[in-house]
Amino acid sequence: MIISVSTRQAPDPAVLVERLRQSRVQHGVGAARQTLITLAQRFPDDASLAELLAWHDERWWLPVRFGGITLTRQTAEDFGFVWSIVLDQPFSSKFMTVPEGITPRDVLQDLTTHEYALIPERGAIHWVVGNSSGPIGLAMLVNINFQHRVAELRLGIMPGNRHPFAALDAVLAGLLFAFNSLGMNKVQARIASTNRRAITCCEKAGFVREAVMRQEVWSVTQQSYEDIVQLSALQPELAVNPLYRYRMKSRWDPWLLERLEWPRRPLERFIS
Repeated sequence: MIISVSTRQAPDPAVLVERLRQSRVQHGVGAARQTLITLAQRFPDDASLAELLAWHDERWWLPVRFGGITLTRQTAEDFGFVWSIVLDQPFSSKFMTVPEGITPRDVLQDLTTHEYALIPERGAIHWVVGNSSGPIGLAMLVNINFQHRVAELRLGIMPGNRHPFAALDAVLAGLLFAFNSLGMNKVQARIASTNRRAITCCEKAGFVREAVMRQEVWSVTQQSYEDIVQLSALQPELAVNPLYRYRMKSRWDPWLLERLEWPRRPLERFIS
């Protein structure tokens, strides 16, 4: 174990966060959480330890299984697959998150940072979407805002995937995680108006169109401006969606239905 719990003084918050990151990568999230629990028990009056323990939830790192897909947290081991998506510019441009001129080193550093980071520090969680044949796409929750309980879902399934419900299952899994594991009230999606399949998939999952932002983004592949369709789903609406109820007959992780509530201003002592 990296962190010594025999100290007579509670560790400095900044030092503790960095060591927990290292412990999580080297020994797993369970070991890092056990270290936090031990320290919180040893120093029950330390508000910083109590606050960090409340935010260090194991489910944020668990694979998310729903229907025919699994969402697995991106790590440095996924570099080959992620870089192949970056190189596929027509596909990667749909995420609207790939900076122009990004290098392999940038991708590896970003994957490593996401592997280390506590969610509130980055405001995002990134997954690889997989099925029985291997990785088939990427999914992410970005712009996670605990104060207003809203996040944005971005998703891409590689062309040629034969599973008829892969994209829908990935959207539903992302919604369940956002609403229940992160305590969100609203999940948004911003999709280029030309990406009709993605818009239709989100609408089948229960998203409702809110607005169209005209000429919102520049398309490198089309060399023109594109409109963006903004959609959203609200937490109470998911349970009554017919396709959600149908896909719930397939496999899913029971913990996905346990709704958690988090403070509206996370980790005030750790994030400046």
